[in-house]
Amino acid sequence: MKVLEDKDDFASILDDCIKLLDDNMDVLSDIEYSLESEKEDYLITDLTKNDLVNMAHDVADSSRIKRAESQFTKRFFEQDSD
Repeated sequence: MKVLEDKDDFASILDDCIKLLDDNMDVLSDIEYSLESEKEDYLITDLTKNDLVNMAHDVADSSRIKRAESQFTKRFFEQDSD
């Protein structure tokens, strides 16, 4: 019977570990994202006015694309529910 108790203890410990990881998955994902984001951060010191204007256009385009995607998704699910 000692072997059966050890298996039950191991299963219980394993379940506790899985629950702990599940509970902290968001925290772990945020840490991973932060570490990856820091790798991409760098400063550009010699930007021209044209560079800044181009960056502003890129941000505006990106914003419009995200808004269009959001509206498309909303319409898709509204249409799907009808």
